[in-house]
Amino acid sequence: MNANLTLLLPCALLLAACSTPKDAEPQDDAKTRMAMMERAKAAQQLGNPLLPGGDPTAVNYNVSTSEELEKIDNGAEGEVYFTDPDNPDADIAGITEAFESKRHGNGWMDDFMAARRFARQEQRPLLVWFHDSVLSPRSGELGEHLLDSPAFNAWCKDRVVRMKFDSGIAIDDKTRESAKYGIDSIRRYARQYGLTKRPALAVVSPRGELIMGIDGYTGFLEETESQIKEGVQRCEQEIREDRAKLEAKGYREWHAAKNDAKVFAKIQRIDDEHGRVYLKKDGGRISRTKIANLCREDQEYIEQYRREHPKKSKPKQP
Repeated sequence: MNANLTLLLPCALLLAACSTPKDAEPQDDAKTRMAMMERAKAAQQLGNPLLPGGDPTAVNYNVSTSEELEKIDNGAEGEVYFTDPDNPDADIAGITEAFESKRHGNGWMDDFMAARRFARQEQRPLLVWFHDSVLSPRSGELGEHLLDSPAFNAWCKDRVVRMKFDSGIAIDDKTRESAKYGIDSIRRYARQYGLTKRPALAVVSPRGELIMGIDGYTGFLEETESQIKEGVQRCEQEIREDRAKLEAKGYREWHAAKNDAKVFAKIQRIDDEHGRVYLKKDGGRISRTKIANLCREDQEYIEQYRREHPKKSKPKQP
């Protein structure tokens, strides 16, 4: 196993096992509460690209050997989030719609790090809009006629992750306390891409590299639209080339059996004893899931892989 891999394991099962019965008095343990708060804070900083704010039951472990991995292997599934563990297909009003919208890339996100993670996970171009709803009428015009239009939204669907910084919100006294980014922070992000005007746009690769920047808007709508789409297409070409290189190293797209969830990864290890497979994503992150949760084609691929790589399988105990 490569050194310093990060494993994300939900610890809901551990928490449930350690919790007090419903009729028992909760323990007033300051250290325990502090540890849980720190763990939730760390999980929110990492976050799940599909779940705004992150999952407070998720914990990061840095492991460098298979032995260390085994010690923290408690049977939970990595990076699998259910609203109801007894009924994974159950719907909660408003939640599914919001998740689907975010997963398809509809609308503008307001959290830059979450947008970056989502773009990397989905392997899509990231379009960043430096907007000013107070001091830049041109930016509002660009939004009305292009960036917020139904036609552009349809073009971006399942293709582009979008992030909007609004300097107008950052300097508005009525909303300053609730603004996610201050004016200085927004300027720093813009300078990373060599942008100084409002509006400004950047097309960024899933790896965080600038593909194209547009500094300012002169009123030529068709020209700006053409530049954006050209930048996205260039980025998609780079993504295809990177993907081909990874496929040559054993990476492939894995699909869930009951929904359209998917992940691009390669097999790290097969655990036949517990019926699980560990998948390594580009960048070194490890996720774990039950083999039975994968589609039939993936299960057949695992069978073939098991025969070809017996040392990468953990056999069942007699």
